[in-house]
Amino acid sequence: MRHEQPPSDIIRETRRIAVGTALCLGCMFAVSALIGRLTPAFVLGGLVGSAYAVLNFYLLGRGVQRALDSGDEQMARSSLRASYSMRMVGMLIVAVLAFVLPFVEGIACLIALVFPRITIFVLQLTGKVKT
Repeated sequence: MRHEQPPSDIIRETRRIAVGTALCLGCMFAVSALIGRLTPAFVLGGLVGSAYAVLNFYLLGRGVQRALDSGDEQMARSSLRASYSMRMVGMLIVAVLAFVLPFVEGIACLIALVFPRITIFVLQLTGKVKT
């Protein structure tokens, strides 16, 4: 098993997604506090969802990089499909656990899983990322 360093562009983009996700999480917590619904379970749900969302983005970048490095188009396609499937299974497990565990708020987790998409949308709107 190789342990290579991820390319700096994957790290840079993941960092941008993490910052955007943290800002969205802060907004979600602020709104929740304003309406009197901020509980430890809600905070934990938001943190778990955000953490997996950022990890998912990083794994996406690594999967795409590995597929591009393979040089074989068929191998790249199957690698991307497998990566997508594993990341979605991971997301499903996180979401189910968030709803099953009594000390985690499932809705907060689900909302946080969308934060990277919101971040990418804002970056595209501001012209900091090209489509």
